[in-house]
Formats: sequence, C-alpha cells, structure tokens
Amino acid sequence: MRGRRTAYAVIFLVAGLATAGVFYVSQPGVEIVQARADIAPLTEITADMVGTVRVAPADAPADAAHAVGDVVGQYTSVPILAGEDVDPRVLERTPGQLEFGFGAPLPAGMVAFALPLADPAQAVGAALAPGAKVEVIAVPNALKTGADVGPAASAAPTPAVMGEGVTVLALRTADGQPLTDPGTGSAGGANAPLVPPKLGSVVVAIPAAQVPAFAAAALDSTFYLALAPGAP
Repeated sequence: MRGRRTAYAVIFLVAGLATAGVFYVSQPGVEIVQARADIAPLTEITADMVGTVRVAPADAPADAAHAVGDVVGQYTSVPILAGEDVDPRVLERTPGQLEFGFGAPLPAGMVAFALPLADPAQAVGAALAPGAKVEVIAVPNALKTGADVGPAASAAPTPAVMGEGVTVLALRTADGQPLTDPGTGSAGGANAPLVPPKLGSVVVAIPAAQVPAFAAAALDSTFYLALAPGAP
C-alpha cells in the first residue's frame, strides 16, 4: 500500500513538473541585447561585441535594447561589462556627446582643446556650431606677455595661423557649461536666465602633437576664429 502511494506521488510530481515545463516553454519569449565582452566608454559597438538572449517577458528589463541593429554603430558613454544588458540610454551617435557635450566626433589621433575667448566677437560673434570647420589665429597679446604698449611699443604683433579646417566639437560658457544656443547663450524657454551666459570657449579637435603650441599661445596670445561655410 505504501509503495502504491509513493508511486502515485512520483507520478503526480512528474506530471506537475511536466505541466510547469510546458507552461514555461509556451510563454512568449523576449529577446534582449547583452554584451559578449567588456566594452569601454567611447567605444564603437560592433556586431561581435553584442548578442541577443531570450528571456521571459517578466525577466526582460524595461530599458534593454531588443535588437543588435539598434546598438551596432553607436558609442557607449559608460563601461558595459560582459553579460550586462545594453541600455540604449547610455549610447550615443557621437562619441563624447553625453559625457562631454561634443556635437561632432573627435577624429582618431586628435585631442580636444578649449580655446579661451574673452568676447564672442573673437569667434565670428558665436555664429558657430559643432562640426563647423574654422581657421584658428593667435595674435600675441601685450597685456599677457608684459610687453611695452603705447607709442614706445615695437612693431605690431605678428599673428600666427595655428590651424586650418579645425573641427569645432562644442561651445562652452565662461563657467564651462555647454552653450546650447549660441544666439541667446542658453536653451531658451521659460527657465532661461534673465542674463544669458555668453560664449567663453570653443572646444576644437587638434593633433596631439600641437597641444604644446596651442597651450603656449593660450598664455601669451588672443585667439580668433574664422569660419568658412561649406568648406571641406
């Protein structure tokens, strides 16, 4: 009698497990994108870095990407570890867009350098936008160098062309905040400040080897930017 009860219990247990298995398999799965390897910030995501896994709808994170094509070609702004779900909110089309406010990509072999400006007139009246190509000119500033000024001063300072076709990455205010609207100095709207901030610096992409020259010019010269619309 006891053996028969044990057999019934086993049958019921197996049947229950089978029913649960069939129920689980019959549930519609959801594909989410996960990283196959560690992905460093500002890295372009390629197809071999990510893949999809199928999970139950209840286990699918609400913010996870669902297709590899949605993330390939974009850049991550934060580290993504192998096996971690890929959240589209941390991805960006332009590397550095979320983290640094760059509106144009930083080319390989280049570094970002901020050109200090005392007045927007030095940068075409702030008529610039990320991605624009400009010519950078440095004019020696007697107030910075301590050279004589006035009638006894020597000949006029000689401007130096620091770069041509230089890419503008971002515009910043005097306190280092992104300048979202060069025309007004802010994003505008009801929350716009009464006195809009003005352009304080222009972040540009320059060759790494030219950083010392640009840094020296920032100490003793005034930068001026010239814009050539439509230039290659």
